[in-house]
Amino acid sequence: MKKTKGLTLIEVLITILIISILAGVAGPSFLRSFDSRKLVSATEQLYSHLQLARSESLTRSASIYWTANSLGSKSWAFGFSTSASCDPLITSNTAANACVLNIDDGDGNYVAADDDVLHRISGSDFDDITIRRTYTSLATDAITFDHLRGTIDQNNRYYTLTSALGSTVRIHLTLLGRVKICSDDLSDYKDCN
Repeated sequence: MKKTKGLTLIEVLITILIISILAGVAGPSFLRSFDSRKLVSATEQLYSHLQLARSESLTRSASIYWTANSLGSKSWAFGFSTSASCDPLITSNTAANACVLNIDDGDGNYVAADDDVLHRISGSDFDDITIRRTYTSLATDAITFDHLRGTIDQNNRYYTLTSALGSTVRIHLTLLGRVKICSDDLSDYKDCN
């Protein structure tokens, strides 16, 4: 008589049970990791946009206007331009009031479709991340970067980014135009305290 090789029902059930236990233990950790990465990504985008707006004001010797809309919700947007009426919700570089900077494509002719480059970021790129300006409940915000020193026009600004699981990161924009990041929840940044 030949012996048949294979798995018994008990062995299959034990294997499924072990896999289920491991998935139950590792699942929340994976969710926290994905949540943290989304928050870091949104933070780095905001940070780099603020830094770029400041450096463009110095490079161009012109004031740069940074604008944010829908703060406090998941549908936020921010952008900057040399125009004070920049609307970061506009997605076409040829539309009036779009957040664009003119960057010559080298042909010597100005054509908006070729030479105006959008400088905007949308909350739709970062699922479940909200941004609000700390110490105010306004849904819009505007900053002017001075072209002589790179300073901002008003008081220090604090923005808080919050993930779906409640982790927060704070961005501090000083009067001198310096951008600082801190978080009590993520190890990627120094503590806020």
